[in-house]
Amino acid sequence: MSEAHKTRFVEKALLVHPEGQYPLLQSIHSFGLTHDIQLIDVTEDEFLSQPGYYMDQAEHVVALVTDQSVRDYIELAKTLNFSLGFVPLHKGLMLTQWFKLPTKTDAAIRLALENDPEALDILRCNEEIVLGTVSVGQTPFLKQQNSAYLQRNQSSWRFLLYWLALFWSSVLTLFSIRVMPVTLSTARKQGIRTAITGLVAFENDLQGGAARLLDTSLSAQDARFSAIVIAPKSIVQYIAFLLATLGRRRRSLQRLPQAVSYIKADRLLIESAQPIKFYLDGKPRKADKICLDMYPRAVRVNLSDAYHAMHQASNDNKDTMRIENLPQNEARVANIARRLPFFTHALEEDFKEAFVQLRDNATTSPDYIALMMLSTMVAALGLFVNSAAVIIGAMILAPLMAPLVSAAMGLLRGERQLLLQSLRTIGVGIGLSLTTAAVIARIFPIENITPEISGRLQPAILDLGIAIACGVAGAYAYARSSVMRSLPGVAIAVALVPPLCVVGIGIGWWRLDMVMGAGLLFVTNLIGVIGAAVVTFMVLGYAPVQRAKRGLLVTALSMVVIAIPLSVSFFGMYQHWQIERDVAQREFEVLQQRVQLVNVQVSVSKDLIHIRAESLGREPLSLEQGEALKAELESQWQRSVTLELGHRLKI
Repeated sequence: MSEAHKTRFVEKALLVHPEGQYPLLQSIHSFGLTHDIQLIDVTEDEFLSQPGYYMDQAEHVVALVTDQSVRDYIELAKTLNFSLGFVPLHKGLMLTQWFKLPTKTDAAIRLALENDPEALDILRCNEEIVLGTVSVGQTPFLKQQNSAYLQRNQSSWRFLLYWLALFWSSVLTLFSIRVMPVTLSTARKQGIRTAITGLVAFENDLQGGAARLLDTSLSAQDARFSAIVIAPKSIVQYIAFLLATLGRRRRSLQRLPQAVSYIKADRLLIESAQPIKFYLDGKPRKADKICLDMYPRAVRVNLSDAYHAMHQASNDNKDTMRIENLPQNEARVANIARRLPFFTHALEEDFKEAFVQLRDNATTSPDYIALMMLSTMVAALGLFVNSAAVIIGAMILAPLMAPLVSAAMGLLRGERQLLLQSLRTIGVGIGLSLTTAAVIARIFPIENITPEISGRLQPAILDLGIAIACGVAGAYAYARSSVMRSLPGVAIAVALVPPLCVVGIGIGWWRLDMVMGAGLLFVTNLIGVIGAAVVTFMVLGYAPVQRAKRGLLVTALSMVVIAIPLSVSFFGMYQHWQIERDVAQREFEVLQQRVQLVNVQVSVSKDLIHIRAESLGREPLSLEQGEALKAELESQWQRSVTLELGHRLKI
């Protein structure tokens, strides 16, 4: 706005004020005398009782207002077609923020008397004027009627306090969230039946929490108002919405949180079978029908440059409807209306395709048998030649992951036929693999435990963690077709066939220790994958907690049972590592000679520690020095020690 426009004032105006505002009135009259403006004083009660009478005397009204009284003036300005200028009676009014009015009294008086009114859109809710927001239901983090919200951006410390206070208050209400079945209608889309926990509609309040959630162009002069609809399908989804709302970063309309939808329209009707409690600019209201209507260019108001900079006038006559996140399926709406579940429940249409695929994967097909035998052959040969690349190829070929995930779904949902069919297929695969590996072991002329075989003979609790992570990934891949391409990576990570091949090789060689060690690793992978897949499918909503109780109990017991030997094995590994570290890092002094041991290898049995190492020095140890070193180690660990010592010359 140019300087010439800023200095053009009205010639005549009504000055409407409450009783007892003499100092402020004196300042306004002083400004009027200075700029040749004729001011006619009228008390607020007189003006509101006979507005038509007083409007015959002037076409512009300067009103001394509060957040509560301003609506009366806007209503009359729309009806009687006069222009308005506002002078706030107090500091800190929401009106000042909504209309970007000057905070200094002199600047506010100057703006109120300018002769440059702007046509302003007006939002009505059930025929009441809305200046800021209409909030329905629970709208955490989107409220702004408190000092903590207004002061949150003054410093990082205040923002943290605001964050913690509102997050805590929202967490306290997590399990008492009320879901409201409603029907939403706009001028262009009728009868959207859904269930929501909250809704915030706003017009001028573009600095409020609802507007700040969006990364899009908003204006109070575009003949449209905006509405944020909060409609989570589960408590977990609601928590995700809370966390998303906490940040300062705005959300694109293309990537709204799953619990949030956005509507931009000139009309919105919210209908409910039960009366709905809502707040109109912070004032409580109650109705079974909430009608929001926009009246474009309805009233002329003197607005600041700051307001113009924020609100660009436009009218593209287009509604924006980002409502794909709204629950609209009748079964889902009825389900969450009774009680918001902890996890989102998948509907039949959501998992029909995945369920059909899981049933197919549970069958013992010729392709499954062929791939199982081929992957076993490749894995067994890779183990014999100690080739990691060949073993990885066998993991990709192995089809065993598919029936494991099918078994998890059958266990979770109590689908007896699916579970038994999956277990039968898993059993066939295990039998084929063991037989093939044992035959190859008998045919292969060399009986040698390679590093690749040895690495699968001592499983630990960490292997269970790997299996659990892979089970989660496998179940998620089957539930989300967009990530199915990741299944080969899952198969490589969990490595089901190689330990099974080692068991078969142990059978072929009649080595019970190999059968026990590799068998424990395979069972660990089996239980870890199935158990993790059960929990993942439940979290994704494929069965309610009540239906999944038996499957979860079986999963938990299996995990506990398998964790016991794995923990014992891990403790043994930790002991080995401690002894190897102590021996390798120490410098011993035996019979006046300093000795350092390198290439240390340790094996521990119940009462005996066997150490194989090389002494590093100018001369090898004598028998007496070796005996002295052995005695020192036995004294340190209070266990019998056997030593196999070589010598590495150090010059």
